[in-house]
Amino acid sequence: MRGDKDADVAGTTRMTTSATRVIAATVLLAITVVAASDDWRLSPSHEQMLPDSVDCWEPALAVAPSGAIFVVAGKRNAPPGSNDFDQRQVIWRSDDRGKTFTGPLPVSPEGHWHFDQRIAIDANGTIYISYMDEDTDARNRSRRLRLARSRDGGRTFSVETVTAEHVNDKPELAISRDGRHLYIVYESSPGPRLAASHDGGRTWEAPRVIRQSKGRHFWPMALAVAPDGSVWFAVPSMSDSDIANGKQTPVQLHVFRSQDRGVTWDDFDMGSSPRFVNDCAHDPKCRVKTPGVMLAVDGRNRAFVTYIEGDGPRQPYGLFLKSSADAGRTWSPPQTVSAAPRPQSQDTADHDFPMIATSGSDRLCVAWVDDRRGALDVWARCSTDGARTFGADVLLSDRGDGASYKSPSGFRAFYGHYGGVAIDGSGRLYAVWGAGEPDYRTGSVWFNSVDLAYAVRK
Repeated sequence: MRGDKDADVAGTTRMTTSATRVIAATVLLAITVVAASDDWRLSPSHEQMLPDSVDCWEPALAVAPSGAIFVVAGKRNAPPGSNDFDQRQVIWRSDDRGKTFTGPLPVSPEGHWHFDQRIAIDANGTIYISYMDEDTDARNRSRRLRLARSRDGGRTFSVETVTAEHVNDKPELAISRDGRHLYIVYESSPGPRLAASHDGGRTWEAPRVIRQSKGRHFWPMALAVAPDGSVWFAVPSMSDSDIANGKQTPVQLHVFRSQDRGVTWDDFDMGSSPRFVNDCAHDPKCRVKTPGVMLAVDGRNRAFVTYIEGDGPRQPYGLFLKSSADAGRTWSPPQTVSAAPRPQSQDTADHDFPMIATSGSDRLCVAWVDDRRGALDVWARCSTDGARTFGADVLLSDRGDGASYKSPSGFRAFYGHYGGVAIDGSGRLYAVWGAGEPDYRTGSVWFNSVDLAYAVRK
């Protein structure tokens, strides 16, 4: 997987008539970049930059039972690598289905270097945010796995340390609907570990190693609790030594399932593709290309897994979907989610950063980044019949203005390593992502949404 303050004005949520005309003109220009044979459509709404989100990255998103939308991200106060650098969690809220947002508000003043935030909301409306930080007040600086909780709609948070045991990177969060079972998986040694609570977070079990790494690097990407109580975990693994030496290496895509609250796990093979440095299909200077895997579980306990795979350097990577309706015993054949043509290079688009969300029994959306229009864009494809059929690709990053890294052909770089998607009870998809300059120099948080009824319309 691979602005300035004045630009914020163009990203405000209330647009004037003149601004709307500018956006419309930009969209019309963007349409000319795409081949007529490409089956896609625009979202009726326009993407927006969240207020005061410059130098905020790696956003995550969740929708409350009330319909309120919450977005959390890490806000940087100085360039990475500088002596003054720090990063803190901030949160935005929308009460009008994403038309406007308030915030950002700080989540907690405690600790330093807040990273890798994820968010979930239970059926009671309690908000949970997991992240890592460092306790610089301690005699020996340590990295901690933290959990923030709010019971007043994100106005205030209480924060606790879940564990400081071998916390390396990339926590993922999942909460049961009733808020009783809390799970956080994180990269660790000698393998990914799971921290679990079965009393609403009052007490936590000692973290368990899910799989011994045996010289492999596991980078958690998704965690979910099914209605039947089973826990699902998606993660790629690759050789530690190959990564350290900058070598091309095969990446194994895993989906794990536990039916005993994380004590034992079944491991399902989702395929393998190379990880490499530089030489992406249409960007020879790309930092790294790593196959990714994401999952979601619907109201019928069906698991849906979306992933990217390809043949290696200079080859476009595709986007695929598999599903299982029997707890992983059998899986559907791979289904191509997107194989969009790329006229500029006379091949297909290179896909990256997959995301997936379900709602109820049959609603499903996959979102991703590809370069079919030349630069990068965020797209989505949705189904309302449990992935039997899908609507056309929907362009979510439709604006060519608002920041120096935006143009009619897309944005220059994905800002961070992930974004977030969710579907509300009425059937509307919400998506959030970071876009910015290459090498993470600067960027902002962007948001858009689309009704599934429109997304699947023939």
